[in-house]
Amino acid sequence: MILGLAPNQIQDALSTLRQGLYEEREYLKRKRRRGEGGRDPSSSKAKELYYEGGPTKIINDAVKDLIREFKNYEKPFLVSPHEGREKELEWSFDATQQYYRSDFYHRVLWLRSKGGINTIASKLERVQVRRIAQDVTDSQFMLRDAMGMIREYEYRLRAIEERLQMSRIGY
Repeated sequence: MILGLAPNQIQDALSTLRQGLYEEREYLKRKRRRGEGGRDPSSSKAKELYYEGGPTKIINDAVKDLIREFKNYEKPFLVSPHEGREKELEWSFDATQQYYRSDFYHRVLWLRSKGGINTIASKLERVQVRRIAQDVTDSQFMLRDAMGMIREYEYRLRAIEERLQMSRIGY
C-alpha cells in the first residue's frame, strides 16, 4: 500500500517543493532589485543598518542552500534532468513542471528520501515566515516615515494658516 502511493507522493511533493523554492528565490530577487534603487538619502540610521543586507542576505543564502539540497534529492527521480543551461530554464513553465520516475527502485528510494524532502519543506516554511516578518517590519518603517511626513506637513499647513490669519488682521 505504501509503495502504491509513492508515484503520486513523488510527483506532488517534489513538484510542490520545487515550485515553492523557486518562487521564494524569485521573490527575493525582485525584493533585492527594488531595494537597491529605492534608497532614500534622508532615511534613518536604523533603517540603513537594517537594509544593509543582513536579514535579506541571510534569507537569500538559506533559500540557495535549500535549493542546492533539494536538487540533490530530486536528481535521481528526474526523467529528463536539465544540464548546463538549467539556470536559464528554471523559470520557464517547462522547467517547473518536471516528471519523475516512479518504478519500483525509485519508490523504494522515495521511502528513504521522503524524510529529507519533508525536512526541506519544513525549513522552507520557516524561511517564508521569517521573510514575511521582515516584510512586515519593512512596512512598519514605511508607515512610520509616512506618518512623520504627514505630521510635518500638518505643522507647516497650520503655520501657513496662522500667517494668513495674521495678515488678514493686519489689514
